[in-house]
Amino acid sequence: MPLSAKISRDLLTQAIDQSQDGITIADAKKQGFPLVYVNKGFEQLTGYCSDEIVGNSYRILQGSDTEQPGLDAIRAAVAKEEGCRVTLRNYRKDGTMFWNELSISPVHDADGKLTHYIGILKDVTARLMLEQHLHQSNLDLQTLNRQLNTLVYTDHLVGLSNRRHFDEQFTNLLSTAQRTHSELSVLMIDFDNFRQFNERYGRSAGDECLRMVGECVAKSFVRTSDCTARYDSNEFAVVSLAANADELRHHAEKLCEQVRALNIPNSDSSHGVVTISIGGIHRLPDRDSSEAEIIKQADRELLAAKRSGGNRVHITG
Repeated sequence: MPLSAKISRDLLTQAIDQSQDGITIADAKKQGFPLVYVNKGFEQLTGYCSDEIVGNSYRILQGSDTEQPGLDAIRAAVAKEEGCRVTLRNYRKDGTMFWNELSISPVHDADGKLTHYIGILKDVTARLMLEQHLHQSNLDLQTLNRQLNTLVYTDHLVGLSNRRHFDEQFTNLLSTAQRTHSELSVLMIDFDNFRQFNERYGRSAGDECLRMVGECVAKSFVRTSDCTARYDSNEFAVVSLAANADELRHHAEKLCEQVRALNIPNSDSSHGVVTISIGGIHRLPDRDSSEAEIIKQADRELLAAKRSGGNRVHITG
């Protein structure tokens, strides 16, 4: 290979990998057009690493939000083996929504047969929010801020706060507890055997299960000093002020019972239904306590609950 060609190929590879936009390659020869390549820009934009996303289709970014005009436009273009550009509501790995301007372009081989689709993803959330602001300038500021907060701080799938909101609320509540010498409670809530559940019953059933359990979590902690959130893909978190240890344990055990009572079938569970484990801490934080340290302690209790067989509560003072 001529040196100039090698340099050009190396530069092209580096340019693609370093692009701030997400760049993907999908296999058009296989059903569902699974992705065979994503660059670092895609990983940073979506929170998914290459190993997690390769082999899946773009649909993983829509989750259950499938009723979008842009998706119809994509299907129409693909049916004609054409390219298109659409704007979609997409969801990062942590559940946060962003507006994605997706451009797809077909690639054909020497015989003219469609082989791949190249995709370019751009986060245009800020631009669309500005356009919405200008379009709805007749709305008062309070209404607009409420809409923005709902978009930025709510997990679309389960309707709880998202990780971003939880982190901010946790910081505020920890500061309040340290300043007023109040006790702080943190619970980490995870499903038992949820990976097997998704593999056996499918992603759609998994999403519905998350919604149902998320509703139970929200109803269990409703005080103004409580913050409940979808902390990770299948993990919930609660931070609370002023609850005593017995009350906290009672609420946690009752939540486990409520989830069992949903009677969501799970043949991989010894209980035959979906169950959860809860780990947490309840103590007076000292001046040097950090959010990361407290979460780590609660996670250790959660792990202990799961290792003890699941469907139980481990809370330490």
